[in-house]
Amino acid sequence: MDMDKLKQWMELAQKLEKGDFWKSILESHDEAAPGGAQGTKPSAYPAYDLYEREEENWLVLELPGLCREDVDLTLSGNELTVRGIAKPPLDNAVPLHKERFYGPFERTISLPQLGEQSPVHARFERGLLFLNYERMRRKDEHIEIE
Repeated sequence: MDMDKLKQWMELAQKLEKGDFWKSILESHDEAAPGGAQGTKPSAYPAYDLYEREEENWLVLELPGLCREDVDLTLSGNELTVRGIAKPPLDNAVPLHKERFYGPFERTISLPQLGEQSPVHARFERGLLFLNYERMRRKDEHIEIE
């Protein structure tokens, strides 16, 4: 028996023993899977940037190929939850190579310095979702020294 074949067999036996044999087999063939199998969802989807601008904070989420109707926003306290479904651009097509994610997604983002009465404004433009809100400010308070 060839030494390389023996090494391959040993690696497969170790994967089978650890319980990740089928996972490794299925993941290695995911890109060219027939029937339009979904790509792997990135660990943090959708990607976002947070900016501070004058007296406001701006959150910019990247949602390529989606429309505003595809996205649902929920605010609970200072936690913003973004939900939706990313749909493939072509129906009835078998992917030969996939890097983009399609399918349902949900991400919760903590909004820093969000005041209780600060309204959050959202608009969708060219695959980017822009949210802005006025930052909470502390009023200057005089502190007595005891």
